[in-house]
Amino acid sequence: MPPEIPLPIQYNPYKHHFHFLLNELTEWQKGNWNVIEKALLSIGNNLFDFYLGELTPEQVCKASLNYFETKNIITQTDFNNWLRNAEWKKITLPDESKWLIKQGNQPDRYIHIHPAKFSKHTIRVRATTLKTVLTLCVHKIPISDDTEQNLQSVNDQRISYLQLSPIKSLEEEDSGIIKLWQLFVNAGAIS
Repeated sequence: MPPEIPLPIQYNPYKHHFHFLLNELTEWQKGNWNVIEKALLSIGNNLFDFYLGELTPEQVCKASLNYFETKNIITQTDFNNWLRNAEWKKITLPDESKWLIKQGNQPDRYIHIHPAKFSKHTIRVRATTLKTVLTLCVHKIPISDDTEQNLQSVNDQRISYLQLSPIKSLEEEDSGIIKLWQLFVNAGAIS
């Protein structure tokens, strides 16, 4: 768990936070691939919600904890009583993003948070798409005007670094890879 994630919160910014990853990329571009590869493992292999808003991971956690404090939910017992038999509940943070709250799977991190599906400031992302784009950014590969060159770059990274199968095409209007790659490039990830 990154150090900015306070107890009792369980939150994976590698999987759910755009600006956190932008900051990580700055270090990863100077670093050892083995360290980066280990961090990418924490992204998993599923479809998930990815927060694009301006709140830092620390601010997301603090706002979540503030929500519980205003509801007088201070202890794990209070939290369990609030959650009751529900698998999850939803809260709204100050930037109007919605976050799912569920039982954490670590004794000292019993409040698991992640962005809610289709919430303000979020997009749905496949893990392999995010890993592919992060690998492209780590290696500072720009988006080309040539679709075939982009496809070659994507597949080179997927095969060489991620042990993923190549993809057959990058349909510009449908490609999650192109959209997410452009998002990172526009935010300065490869400059």
